Amino acid sequence: MRCLKYLLISLIILFAIACSNSDEDQPFGIRISPDANYFNKQGGSIINFTFTAESRADLTRYRVIETIDDRVVNTLRDQNISGKFFSDWLDYTVPDSLGFGNHQIQLLFSTFDVKGNEMKRAKFITVNVAGRLLTEYGGNTMYSSLSNQFDAYDLLTGNPKYSADSTSHIQDFTFANPTDSLSKTWTSPIEAIKFVKFNGFDYPNATDITVKTAFDTGIKNDTIRNLKADDILLTKIDDRYIAIKLIFVIDPNGKDNDRYIFSIKR
Repeated sequence: MRCLKYLLISLIILFAIACSNSDEDQPFGIRISPDANYFNKQGGSIINFTFTAESRADLTRYRVIETIDDRVVNTLRDQNISGKFFSDWLDYTVPDSLGFGNHQIQLLFSTFDVKGNEMKRAKFITVNVAGRLLTEYGGNTMYSSLSNQFDAYDLLTGNPKYSADSTSHIQDFTFANPTDSLSKTWTSPIEAIKFVKFNGFDYPNATDITVKTAFDTGIKNDTIRNLKADDILLTKIDDRYIAIKLIFVIDPNGKDNDRYIFSIKR
């Protein structure tokens, strides 16, 4: 009976020692507030994270990595730290430039200690983009190709160009004629760029989604003729959808002041 008692005590002591050694090798862990691991947020929203880490071994490094849709990777934090305890506050702003559809963002918080151990914890943010109101840029002017002035335009930067510049997105398409009249015709030197003329489009409330839908379902042309005030054109440049509204089509005598004044939404 006494032997059994000693054996039991010995086992308890050995178990305590084993647990103690194991605990020395294991970190205390990471805590992040808010406690939820999954969030549904809109672009531009702010999440205030409070991060704490405790370790039995001295900590050496702290890092936060942002991954968007398993493709875009950004380093939000990467710094040397010391001691067995560390805390941080991260005011994370959800990107507001994401395109239409559902997007998954992962924020991976991690620390490393002097023994090479890594502690990490992830937070996941789902962003559903249903539509983004486009910003309007007014007062754009493009002249006749018969003039000596800018007769082409960059729709993404809002800068006028000459038609000799093959990187422009639109250009006037006027040929020499006896009256020097404006052709009221646009085209693009870039073969991939097409236009949809859609005067019934809701230009004041244009979003990236409404422009995309109208453009994708519309009849596309590489040249638009008979342009006049209040015409609305839709186009796509790379992955950007753009709406254009003609404000004035000006065709006085001569050719030097023949021009278009228009607004761009992008």
